[in-house]
Amino acid sequence: MKKIFYSLVVLALAVACGQNTITIKGTIAEGETFPEDQLVYLCDGKTVLDSAAVVDGQFELKAPANPEKMYTVVANFRERAPRDRSWSYNVIAEKGVDQLTFGPTGPKCQLEGSKINQAMNDLNSQINDVTREYREKAAALDDNDEAAAEALYEETMGKVKDICLAAIDENKDNYIARYALQNIIYDLPLEELDGILAKCGKFVSEDESIARIRSCKVAEQATAEGTKFVDFSGKTPEGADIKLSDIVGQGRWVLADFWASWCGPCMREIPNIKRTHETLAGDMFTVLGVAVWETNGDNTKSAERMKEKEMTWPQIFVGDDKTPTDVYGITGIPTMILFAPDGTIYKRGEELRGEKMMETVRDIINQ
Repeated sequence: MKKIFYSLVVLALAVACGQNTITIKGTIAEGETFPEDQLVYLCDGKTVLDSAAVVDGQFELKAPANPEKMYTVVANFRERAPRDRSWSYNVIAEKGVDQLTFGPTGPKCQLEGSKINQAMNDLNSQINDVTREYREKAAALDDNDEAAAEALYEETMGKVKDICLAAIDENKDNYIARYALQNIIYDLPLEELDGILAKCGKFVSEDESIARIRSCKVAEQATAEGTKFVDFSGKTPEGADIKLSDIVGQGRWVLADFWASWCGPCMREIPNIKRTHETLAGDMFTVLGVAVWETNGDNTKSAERMKEKEMTWPQIFVGDDKTPTDVYGITGIPTMILFAPDGTIYKRGEELRGEKMMETVRDIINQ
């Protein structure tokens, strides 16, 4: 199954008329403990735009308004757990005044004439409805009915895409365009993505994550089926130097599995890879693992996983070097690529996943 779209957090946001600034008038609700020696911050990413002390349970923050941006209000103090979101709040920087309260059930913001932020709420509400419907229908499916699960996923993503495209059309010049695009970008072909970017403000195409994904799509197109392989280097599990070209283009079919030790879906794919390798490996075919995106950079965990899962096929370890996934336009793992004996990329994608992996590979190499 394709990558499952990630969960979407509902953002309640607000703004009223005023100067070209956004003002956050905040309150610490009665019963909430907030140290007197700590501050509340208004941030643009990692940049602090303003800070204020809480006096008698009140604080006020100001910053330049910019509807292309999402700001964060964060109350950062020692007793706050690092991932405690009840003390942080996101707001589109539409000009006006927000009434924000940090309380026992989390932050709440009063909406007063905020068109952009209300549109964001509407977008999230629609997506949440679709997500809820998906979960209910998925729960009722037979666990072994992959075709029905795939069809339901495709139907759901189609609905999400329609919702997000409509939101982009109505909000080309504010943060919603970027937000909506990020929710569907992985499933967009390069040509469609470029069409969307052409009609949005430059702040969308210049967004770091969107620019990176577009670059991956360009690389994926450059390494599509029928193109020649692109070489990269790494280490064997024993520490020796190795290149992709040491295995690919050497007269055998090669099924390359891009994986990581921490990746659950990668681990769930191992039985299929093992079955394929044990059944087909020989003079005509081999499996090759490419261990990528290791957080510690040295592939120690990769070696442990190999031993644990009895992964006996050749491996290239690249640590945290993103070159292999960058040159093949890989945005999610596991990713499978089947190379022909001459090094041509013969097939890549979903047909090489799951229980159909071995049958697909066997049919190709025996044709």
